[in-house]
Amino acid sequence: QCLDATLFVAEDGRPWTVFCHEWQQVHDGGMWAMPLTADLKRADGRPVWLFNASEAPWTRPLRLPPAKARAFDVHVTDGPFLWRTASGALLMLWSSFTEAGYAMGVARSASGTILGPWEHEPTPLIDGGCGHGMVFRDLEGGLRATYHSPNDTPRERPVIRRLREDGDTLRLAD
Repeated sequence: QCLDATLFVAEDGRPWTVFCHEWQQVHDGGMWAMPLTADLKRADGRPVWLFNASEAPWTRPLRLPPAKARAFDVHVTDGPFLWRTASGALLMLWSSFTEAGYAMGVARSASGTILGPWEHEPTPLIDGGCGHGMVFRDLEGGLRATYHSPNDTPRERPVIRRLREDGDTLRLAD
């Protein structure tokens, strides 16, 4: 089971899809990438594993209701989005859970390529019931993050916040 695929075009022009291997099928949600044909119509190679949710120091196991409890901890991967900073760092925003709820963290590719290895910031970019975000530039060229909050269907709404690049990572600007 896979979800939340996003398109990423590598520096060599090769398109990839980055997606989550669902925690409901594997206990530790995984982040994967698969090369695509130039026309984006089909896979152009086998999926490549990037990392698992439990590797990030800020993630915590999902709290399941007793009726859905598992014999082992489950960790969620959600909503990958890739961003190349002005300094050339390749970052991935992605969501999981912390003690405070749904959150969005930042991972950095140590090699600068989609294949990683991926290193995780020690704390999430945003925390406490919000995540699954993307980065864009507004009409004035400012850097913005958009994500949903709260993580409570059907009350989810889009949030847009100012961002800034801080060396090889992203930080909220407000």
